[in-house]
Amino acid sequence: MEVELARGDTPTVATEACLSLDAVEGAETFLKLLQALAGRSFDRHFDYEKRDRDTVFGYLLRRCFPMAADTPERFAALVKGRDFTPERLVEAAVYAPQWSRHAEAATGWVGLAEGIAWVHAHTKVAEWDANDAVRQLWRAEMALHSPLTGDELMDGAVDVAWFRRIHEQLGPKRWATLSEAAKYASAGSGHTRARLFADALCGEASEKDLVQRIERQRQQDAVRALGLLPLPAKGRDTAVLRRYEALQEFVRGSRAFGAQRRASEKRAFEIGLANLARTAGYADPIRLQWAMEARAVADLADGPIAATVKDVTMSLSVDAWGEVETTVTQAGKPLKDLPAALRKRPEFAALRERKAELKRQAARIRASLETLMVRGDAIRGRELPELLRHPLLAPMLQGLVLCGDGIAGYLVKEGRVLERHDGSLEAVKAEEILRIAHPLDLLPPKEWSAWQRECFARERVQVFKQVFRELYPLTATERDESTQTRRYAGHQVWPRQALALLGGRGWVSHPEKGVRKVIHEAGLVAGIEFQESWWTPADVEGLTLEAVYFTKRGSEDRLRLTDVPPRLFSETMRDLDLVVSVAHRGGVDPEASASSIEARAALVRETAAVLKLTNVRVEERVAVIAGKFGRYCVHLGSAVTHKLPGGMVFIVPVRSQHRGRLFLPFADDDPKTAEILSKVLLLARDAEIKDPAILEQLRC
Repeated sequence: MEVELARGDTPTVATEACLSLDAVEGAETFLKLLQALAGRSFDRHFDYEKRDRDTVFGYLLRRCFPMAADTPERFAALVKGRDFTPERLVEAAVYAPQWSRHAEAATGWVGLAEGIAWVHAHTKVAEWDANDAVRQLWRAEMALHSPLTGDELMDGAVDVAWFRRIHEQLGPKRWATLSEAAKYASAGSGHTRARLFADALCGEASEKDLVQRIERQRQQDAVRALGLLPLPAKGRDTAVLRRYEALQEFVRGSRAFGAQRRASEKRAFEIGLANLARTAGYADPIRLQWAMEARAVADLADGPIAATVKDVTMSLSVDAWGEVETTVTQAGKPLKDLPAALRKRPEFAALRERKAELKRQAARIRASLETLMVRGDAIRGRELPELLRHPLLAPMLQGLVLCGDGIAGYLVKEGRVLERHDGSLEAVKAEEILRIAHPLDLLPPKEWSAWQRECFARERVQVFKQVFRELYPLTATERDESTQTRRYAGHQVWPRQALALLGGRGWVSHPEKGVRKVIHEAGLVAGIEFQESWWTPADVEGLTLEAVYFTKRGSEDRLRLTDVPPRLFSETMRDLDLVVSVAHRGGVDPEASASSIEARAALVRETAAVLKLTNVRVEERVAVIAGKFGRYCVHLGSAVTHKLPGGMVFIVPVRSQHRGRLFLPFADDDPKTAEILSKVLLLARDAEIKDPAILEQLRC
């Protein structure tokens, strides 16, 4: 060290030895290195091939650590009388953050050490050159200041309360100095994220500039920062709605990209929405979403909105199922569509555009309700009357079973009462904690069947599958296997189709780690193992499923399946069930999709009971029908139909756009389920069939 500190631009005999040092110690050494770099910038791009003065001294400075005797007070005493400005000490402390508390003591800037920790914590890629032990200590130091995990910080989450505390201590002028020194927190441009977040929190970033970055460059950090901007005192609600719409437009545009980018942009959107909700004072992003959607449809709360040109009127309304629909009348008489001469009139064009936006809002609300159910988030009783005033949300929420501590039912009487499947009523208290019921909440099986029977008998339409949702509890074999499930082992799927299906549900593929899904709210990662790899000729031969496992985020250690929340395990298996059903290499719904078959069996039984069809019964995986021309069976997985004892009956399903209205107790009607029910009803009354092609097969 003595030889190297005396060097000029030419390497010395000690240079190689210095670059081999894992650490150097002492406040005196640190100050000597800092003095040697006087008037020069710190080297941010360390290159092991370089031997110039700045590179070597920068390497040593970063690896210089305080000794036990180097207290912050002793360091402050050593700095006195030396030609170090506060700005230079701040830069050095950001560059080598193990000296941040010492720099705080030397400058007298209260909050500087925490400020440096905040900058490093919110830097996108902290390429800080230190050994693993020191990195671990530094992460532990940051954990003392923030409840956010390292993974959450890397995703771009922001600890707003921590920043405000630091900014109040340092003041705007000193924070500006620290912000300028933030470039030394990373080798690249990772520090710009911390700067952007800080500028947004201080109100120094422009909303217009951030929105332009989002729209033109799709900058994910701008998405995160938009929700951090302070809200104006005047026009606060308008500003929240404007920013909310900008975030929604961003995530809607993600559909044009691949699964991996969609996942990263969706995560940026979720953080941006959470930031906006926090800034606007909402309990969580879903409450913010509902509030914004309510304002956007406030004019529909009192009834339909209409536009009239001459004697033609077009009305826009929300039906009892929460679906947006338009009606056209001429002189009071209904028309199928607008007359061609009036279609381009601005009054009608505006209503059509409004309908498209309302459909997008309805889809967002539907998705948020399903997310609320999957996560098991709480809804307090006092919130319900307000939620039921929302013209789109109310009909959707009223069609779902809510449950709490010992109570469950559908909302009636403006959200003040829950109605059970047997018709009994239970008052909802203001502080009652409710959630949207998952099938796990409706168990035991007899109770669940009662909910299904009531739903079918009352012809309730749910916005997504709830009481007829597929449920996947742990099996005895899975409990024994402990850390993985081989429920779908051996099933071959088409890679591209499977990846597209999984990508739509948040799964992404990684060349080394396979196909994974991060469940952020639970801090878990679900992974799928295949017998082949994505870079083999699997596109031609197909992929063979092997196992599904779970880990904690940031760890590769597999969890016991019994430690995975049952709700999340069930929903993960539901994703896999979709893949083996739709992307199966055999081209048909495989018989192993047990939960789908169970749900369809329940629908067939309830339909037969309602229509008083005594000639239909369910046997394991098939519906058996005793008709006039013989006995038939319809497979509940593939919808393949046979006339017993074995002849196949070809009944071609009608295209979905021409299909008649067939009641299903969930809005996202599954075409395969509709096909199965249609065939069962058709064959149960085979004497009434008029189609000669079908009759010819039945009479054989």
